[in-house]
Amino acid sequence: MQISFHEWEDSAVAHRAAASIGSDEVQVWIARAPSDEARLTALDCQLSPDERARADRFRVSEPRRQFVFGRALLRQLLGACLNVEPVTLAFGYHPRGKPFLAQSGLNSDLRFNLSHSGLIVAIALAHGREVGVDLESIHRLDDWPLLAERIFSSRELCELRALPASKQREAFFNGWTRKEAYLKATSEGLTDDLPAIEVTLVPGQKPQLLRLPAGLEGAHQWAIQGIPLPPDFAGALAFET
Repeated sequence: MQISFHEWEDSAVAHRAAASIGSDEVQVWIARAPSDEARLTALDCQLSPDERARADRFRVSEPRRQFVFGRALLRQLLGACLNVEPVTLAFGYHPRGKPFLAQSGLNSDLRFNLSHSGLIVAIALAHGREVGVDLESIHRLDDWPLLAERIFSSRELCELRALPASKQREAFFNGWTRKEAYLKATSEGLTDDLPAIEVTLVPGQKPQLLRLPAGLEGAHQWAIQGIPLPPDFAGALAFET
């Protein structure tokens, strides 16, 4: 299994790289949303009418910017992979909201997932295997110690609290994004049983999925990988092995 990371720019080189994705490869594309409204307006034109309507429902500009840029980038990447115009792509949605390509005529087993935080967007692509990606700004929450008690198992909490105070915030976001990446890959979305999904979280430790509600055997069907991001972000990729 090959995992490749790419920085997106709207260029022929990037389009060729996306189009060359292999059957035994997972690509992760990382990009920064534009700050100028003119560029965002141009991207908005690439969306479908229902996506534009959804974007218009955002009352705060930053979430709207994230949504428009993320969807436009997703369409550009999928269009490059499938050699079709991005605007012609149609999406369906799993019950928990994960999108998938709805056009059977494309004859593609391409799977994908998207996450954004601040101006950073990450998109994972793969053929024939489910993928999930999650990223978070590690400065987004001040009450993360309270959230840790809800989403971590007793073993994870002990591991977290044994770390120096200067490492605990990073460790929390490592654990959170790894769990979320797995849940997004499986289309489960948020769950009330997050403590039953155990992961490694110590900074510098190899990302691993240690336990699932179904047991250790299920965990062996999935892998977790870190994502290269700016220092104030944490992120993870989950994919079927």
